[in-house]
Amino acid sequence: MEVRKEGIYLETGTGERRRIGYEYFPDLGIHSYILQKGVDEKTDLVLFKFLGASAIVEGDLERGLVFVNIKPTTLVKYTTDVVQFVRKNLVLEIQKDVVSPDILRRIKKFAQDRDVLLSVDDYGKEGSRIERIEVLQPAYVKIDLSASEDRFDFVLWAFEEIKKVSPRSQVILKNVETEEDLEKMISFGINLWQGKLERKLVLTRGP
Repeated sequence: MEVRKEGIYLETGTGERRRIGYEYFPDLGIHSYILQKGVDEKTDLVLFKFLGASAIVEGDLERGLVFVNIKPTTLVKYTTDVVQFVRKNLVLEIQKDVVSPDILRRIKKFAQDRDVLLSVDDYGKEGSRIERIEVLQPAYVKIDLSASEDRFDFVLWAFEEIKKVSPRSQVILKNVETEEDLEKMISFGINLWQGKLERKLVLTRGP
């Protein structure tokens, strides 16, 4: 199993761009369909530990943020195992599985007690509800630009909903592919992003 990284970028508003960290993904090759179908908590824990250990070994946690996905039920069920990998810049990205308010409150307490950064993944997609953000008050919330055919109408709606219930959450726009996507995003007041545009920037502007 390999690690795949996708940069997360901050548009500074001064014509400059700064990478603030990465999202880590497991690259399972021909077995990637497993992730598409979802995994149980035990498998999810194995993937989390692999990615968390990789972030520590590669030193990316010393240079910036590293976002690693985890199911909410995995975090609650295997808290002791997860704690071993908690570091200052590790962001636990909570997947959109539907869970009870009690589980969300336990995750929030876990984060507060250990000063852990939380991110909520894929807000607006099926199964992802505003109540999750309201309870968790995460440091980051991700909106997927490809989640709706309406694209930026959807993004603006989601952004406004997030700010109503969790004003301090920073929004990251996923699946940004073009400079036009970037310009529209910035016009809404969103300045963090990740996506395929990264590859074009590397090719045209250097590392």
